[in-house]
Amino acid sequence: MSLFDPAAILIIFGSFFSAFISAAFAVGGGFLMLAIVSSVLPITSAVPLHSWMMLGLSLGRFWYFRKEIYWRIVMPFLLGACIGVFIGGRVYFDLSEFLLSLVIGLLILAAVWMPKVEWGSRIPTPFFWVGVIHSFLSTLFSFGGLFQPLMIRAALSKLQIVGTLAAGLLFMNLLKLGAYSYYGFDYSPYFKVIVAAILVAIPGAYLGKKMLHRIPEEKFRLIFKLIMSCFALRLLYRAWILF
Repeated sequence: MSLFDPAAILIIFGSFFSAFISAAFAVGGGFLMLAIVSSVLPITSAVPLHSWMMLGLSLGRFWYFRKEIYWRIVMPFLLGACIGVFIGGRVYFDLSEFLLSLVIGLLILAAVWMPKVEWGSRIPTPFFWVGVIHSFLSTLFSFGGLFQPLMIRAALSKLQIVGTLAAGLLFMNLLKLGAYSYYGFDYSPYFKVIVAAILVAIPGAYLGKKMLHRIPEEKFRLIFKLIMSCFALRLLYRAWILF
């Protein structure tokens, strides 16, 4: 894929904007990146490629928030992720594009529109099992659905949440990349786009950190939901065509 291909330009711009969103609001950037990549590439390629995009998103946040990382959460999460990624990588290549498009479209809609679930603050969270389940689902659908909402409700500062999420997702995506490659996915056609997307994510995360307390969160979340819904409906339409 050439860097001047319209799809490549959209992916690279999306990486910058997604890194900005992730640093400014702690969540949202990964969903946006998944929606962008899956809208311009076959879903069977978009999911493995999304792990590289997430690596760029997490790398910038990991560096800028490295002093805020709460490793007592990250380490058990990653131990669980080793198991979840290994199993998920084996299952992923047996799934059809129809099923992947359908499930990812529904997951995006659920993630942005379902009401928040209140978790008991006094109940300790077993982050090892969170790592197993989240990484397994993330390897299949690029969306784990557990780590981010649990972290948002953790008794940590906003900076600690951003840094801890960045560390956990960074190393989980390294594990996913290893699994996809081991089971046969070829990243070489996308090498230039991957490098460019990772590079632009670093300044995106820097600007997001600068804007951390300056953007009205309520208005952002409404606009974000509407944009994500459009991407999700496009995936569901693709599933309908493939059915």
